[in-house]
Amino acid sequence: MTSVRDASKKIFVWSYGRGTIQYDIICILILAFIFLVPRGCFNGAGSRISPEDSETRSENFRPPERP
Repeated sequence: MTSVRDASKKIFVWSYGRGTIQYDIICILILAFIFLVPRGCFNGAGSRISPEDSETRSENFRPPERP
């Protein structure tokens, strides 16, 4: 049981050295999460902006005039 706790502590604290197989596996898992999770999973309940709204905002945006 202590080996599981030690391994999870090392992963959480990221105490593996570069070039070790554990470090490589953790990096691969992070990259897989970033690239394989659908974009829709990152839209939280607080984000209510639709793509149409963002396009409308960018069309109406005018940079400030220079004196």
